[in-house]
Amino acid sequence: MSQEEGKVVKVAICIPNEGSPPCKSYTNRLENFFYLGTLQERGIQEKRNPRFEFHFIDLGRIFTPLAREEAAKLALEIEADYLFMIDDDMTCPNELFERLYAHQVDMVAPLAFTRNFPHKAVIYEIEDGWDPVSQTPYFINRHVDKYPKDCLIECDAVGFGAVLINMKVVRAIPAPRFMCSSGTGEDVLFCHKARKAGFRVFMDTATKLGHLSHPIEVTEAYVEKVRKEMNYQDSNAMGHKREPMKWEAGSAHLVLG
Repeated sequence: MSQEEGKVVKVAICIPNEGSPPCKSYTNRLENFFYLGTLQERGIQEKRNPRFEFHFIDLGRIFTPLAREEAAKLALEIEADYLFMIDDDMTCPNELFERLYAHQVDMVAPLAFTRNFPHKAVIYEIEDGWDPVSQTPYFINRHVDKYPKDCLIECDAVGFGAVLINMKVVRAIPAPRFMCSSGTGEDVLFCHKARKAGFRVFMDTATKLGHLSHPIEVTEAYVEKVRKEMNYQDSNAMGHKREPMKWEAGSAHLVLG
């Protein structure tokens, strides 16, 4: 590659589950990917440095941890720089990738909430332990209720409603990386492995997803409203430090019609 061509950042994208979500998710994903295509093409036409090259990974309807495992494997095969995963029941802003990429961290997820009341934010603290009977380590994870708003925060683990992972993290963790059938979840397990390997995990609480349910869409605004109506009180507060926000609106625009 010549110096004039600049750096190409290769991004593997996948939807690691297929659960017949509402039509709104399908429409949102079409808009998201149209936007990414525009971003990629403008990078070429305007000779941006860096510019992005997006590769879509088709996995079909398989066990979600296995789908993430296969996505990581295929991302390694194409020598991707990042693995970008979005669940099929999330609604995302079109500039989601740009916002997460701008932080330049090992791993970062946008703010999302669980589908069912009390709709916990998918931010976790982890406590490590040792089982003297089986002579094996274990860990316990718990939701963080009170978190700093509209900033980048370091976490023990995050939910993967959507996540951007630098492939150096994937390369450093031996397979299997995601396989998990316990209540912990493959996302929390991967974050725990990443932190044990020396990487840092973040959530951008200024970049927000909607979690599609029936018939509601669980957003931060909806959670605050319904919790107030139900007189629900938060308990576990966030203890990690804030990081300054870095993202600025890009020049790619979605045009329909």
